[in-house]
Amino acid sequence: MAKIPKYQLVMNWIHEQIDTGALHNGDRLETEAQLSVRFGFSRQTIRQALGELEKEGTISRVQGSGSYVRGGAAGEAPVPLSRSVTILSSYTDSYIFPQILQAMAAVLQEEGYSTRILFTNNRRQTEREILTELLKSANRDPIIAEPVTSALPNLNAPLYRELLARGIPVLFFNTWYPDLEIPHVSLDDRAAGRMVTEHLISLGHRRIGCLMKNDDGQGILRYQGYMEALWDAGIGLDESIVCWIDSTGLKHSLNPCEWVLNRLQDCTGIVCYNDEAAYLLTQQCARRQIAVPGQISLVSIDNSRLTQLNQVPLTSAAHPMGELGEKTARNLLAMIRNPGFDA
Repeated sequence: MAKIPKYQLVMNWIHEQIDTGALHNGDRLETEAQLSVRFGFSRQTIRQALGELEKEGTISRVQGSGSYVRGGAAGEAPVPLSRSVTILSSYTDSYIFPQILQAMAAVLQEEGYSTRILFTNNRRQTEREILTELLKSANRDPIIAEPVTSALPNLNAPLYRELLARGIPVLFFNTWYPDLEIPHVSLDDRAAGRMVTEHLISLGHRRIGCLMKNDDGQGILRYQGYMEALWDAGIGLDESIVCWIDSTGLKHSLNPCEWVLNRLQDCTGIVCYNDEAAYLLTQQCARRQIAVPGQISLVSIDNSRLTQLNQVPLTSAAHPMGELGEKTARNLLAMIRNPGFDA
């Protein structure tokens, strides 16, 4: 008697669960990891079984959400997606955002999609209001979103999960929420933080402070790269010259405050979270008559227009703004065509 393939055993069990009423239309299946533990099979075998079940129409798989019995969370054939993409961005007309958003829109328009850009102003409440309205209106736009203060607890996660359960493709850019299995397109922030720190080290600096944002994932990862570069060079981490500031502080409070330079005044080099932070810190140095780069060297990340507008040219790690925008749009298009696409 021929041996039944492992993936077929998984399929048979799921069919049985549906036939006996243990699973109903719209029910979410156990995760790949849970099924792997249940059967003692590899994740690859589980994925093969789920793929076959999807082909035969028994289940539908929603990227970042899971697998559902017969056609998604509603148990019916999904309503077609619209030909418009909604983009949620912290800002739209400043810093690096215009280049990213323009690149996204260009790629989407080439494929016949219009775009609607909504900005959150990096406020969690605004993000919540936008997502709630999208759910209330039964909007079928695929979504590209920039997470808001992604290093903080995310109480908007259930709203994103509801969008996924409705079969709406969602893709993050610039950063991501760790508690959501939603794909993202982002800069390698850890490598960027390491790169600019290593640049200061290569110039002979040993007393290197840093100014980082503490409420988004980029700041945490850039700080990690900073630490790694110091340790690999045999330089100990002195946390007294590590300064943390949140998004509101960076936008509105850093310029008049002197606490940053008070903490970092004996440093010869400072790694800044981004060009905006370095720009404002340069202004503080000028007020205190601290020469940049004569007395203190600043490095930053993004290589935005601010590096040229600064009182002295800044050394900054380049951000592939256009490339990131294009890749984000192309990945979303791939997710629309194939919900199982690994973005």
